[in-house]
Amino acid sequence: MTRLPHTEPTYFSAQVSAARRFYLRPDAGAGRALAALSGGWERCLPDYRIRRPGFPHPVIEFVAHGAGTLTLDGKNYALRPGSVFVYGRNHPHTIRTSPAAPLLKYFAVAAGAEARALLRECRLEPGAVVQILHTDRVQQIFDDLISHGLGDHPNRPRLCAVALQYLILKLGDLAIPYGESELPAFATYRRCRQYIAENFLRTRTLQDAADACHVNVSYLCRLFQRFGRERPYRYLQLLRMNHAADLLRNHSRLVKDVALELEFENANNFSRAFRQWFGVPPERMLHARDKH
Repeated sequence: MTRLPHTEPTYFSAQVSAARRFYLRPDAGAGRALAALSGGWERCLPDYRIRRPGFPHPVIEFVAHGAGTLTLDGKNYALRPGSVFVYGRNHPHTIRTSPAAPLLKYFAVAAGAEARALLRECRLEPGAVVQILHTDRVQQIFDDLISHGLGDHPNRPRLCAVALQYLILKLGDLAIPYGESELPAFATYRRCRQYIAENFLRTRTLQDAADACHVNVSYLCRLFQRFGRERPYRYLQLLRMNHAADLLRNHSRLVKDVALELEFENANNFSRAFRQWFGVPPERMLHARDKH
């Protein structure tokens, strides 16, 4: 089979049938600031196999299509669309593709103490293997990162750094621990979250949500802690308060009418909750609307 000619830097694999990759100068990641050293996508040949004892910088890999296997830190994982794994220094890994369904995967090489700290914060430090359900969202961010990396903008490293930061944050938001997306508990979490998203106007308390979803409040909180990134009550309030702000700001609604729609006992209770959430009274939204 025809292989791509060797390309700098040396860690770019030649075991690919097509690729779109960029790299920045080696000193682009020097220092504390988060930096993207390189990135791209690769369509693997049927006999693709990479084995390394580690890598000098954290590397994020994302499977967009195909199947394969990963051995990372001595543990074996099946790769499929949506698989994301991270490795770095002292994290031995072997990546193999399935000959019947060669991998198409994206990668990004990060550098800087801020990058390592952000990966830890998002539970994506080297050694992590997770699953992403909304693969189209992640692929679009990777494509943006690659476009910046291959562009001719004079601030190319900065654009890449911003795109990489957003990528890590988004992965952290969407990631499910490896193997847990098939668990009954995850199906319950998705059902509860969807119920809150669709019924937040008439859901005032966690007890309301738990009763509607046929779970108890403690279990609902544990589900969000395990699979989500925020407490269920905060998620409920986020939806309710942002809807209230939209009604006040863009739909010419009065404070008392919005309080009634959200089923607050009275306008004062609503105003207090609104101020606690946004730091300003709801009347401020009305004034901002009038200025436009």
